Amino acid sequence: MSKVLILGATGYIGQALALSLLRSGLYTVYGLARSSAKARSLEALEIIPVLGSVTDSTAYLSLIATAHIDIVVDAAGANLESAQILADVKRVGAERLAAAATQGVRTAKLGFIYTSGTWVHGSSLEAVNDLDPVGVAAARTQPPPLVAWRPRLEQDVLAAADVLDTMVVRPALVFGGAGSIWSSLLGPLLAGAKSGASVARVSAEADSMPGLIHVDDVASGLHAAVEKLPLLAGTGVYPVFDLVTSQESMKVVLEQAAPVLGFEGTVELVGTNGDAFADAMSTSLNGSGARARMVLGWEPKRVGMLKGLEIYVKAWMAAQD
Repeated sequence: MSKVLILGATGYIGQALALSLLRSGLYTVYGLARSSAKARSLEALEIIPVLGSVTDSTAYLSLIATAHIDIVVDAAGANLESAQILADVKRVGAERLAAAATQGVRTAKLGFIYTSGTWVHGSSLEAVNDLDPVGVAAARTQPPPLVAWRPRLEQDVLAAADVLDTMVVRPALVFGGAGSIWSSLLGPLLAGAKSGASVARVSAEADSMPGLIHVDDVASGLHAAVEKLPLLAGTGVYPVFDLVTSQESMKVVLEQAAPVLGFEGTVELVGTNGDAFADAMSTSLNGSGARARMVLGWEPKRVGMLKGLEIYVKAWMAAQD
């Protein structure tokens, strides 16, 4: 079976991917864990743990070499530390190729998939796709400050193709399950319900129309990327794929979420006031996952947040207990 190491395996997206790969029966899955408790939680899910972190990389880099890992998936959400992850994996990948050359044999490149996000497109209601330039002067809009560094990292990932088989996967705003990323938006509504407030003020733009995707569909998209990476590498196919399944009004989502959370007052979206995270969460995206469907064979199943909103909000609320 192919061997996959997931950085961020105890996290929201990484664990969903790990379980998807395991259910296929085609992969041995390793996961990075920052503590013994986290390692035990991975073992309980049949994920093989490796103790360490993205900044304490000795153990997982050794594993890549000794277990001959086939693909590394960076789902750690490590922000600026992601550059160090790439540098470390590139070094191990180059060492693998050099060792094979010394022995006079050919070997497969180490695969590397970076989990980015559609915020790199910036905020606009104009249609965009994963072939559009991002983070450069030719881009129609620029990414929010929170992820302004990410387009450069994406290009660095692609430029590592001399020693790695690389791919970039960009999920839209993810919902479903525990979904802690929604706490800044749903939290004020829950607090308002508990306090009996008549108004709940949320740091978001009233006209925000985010692109959305369920966490299970992110997992299936990354799963498809793992499957197709060895087939697409070196073919000339541009290995960057947006994952988005719907575009919905943030105002409507929050107004309909309020009664589920027990809040019966008025929901006011008061703007972001320059907060970097709130700006990013208010990003509007008229995006498309069409290339992921066509090229990767991705088949999303959990399309649309509003139609299952009560279930998703209750799942988030249960995770707060």
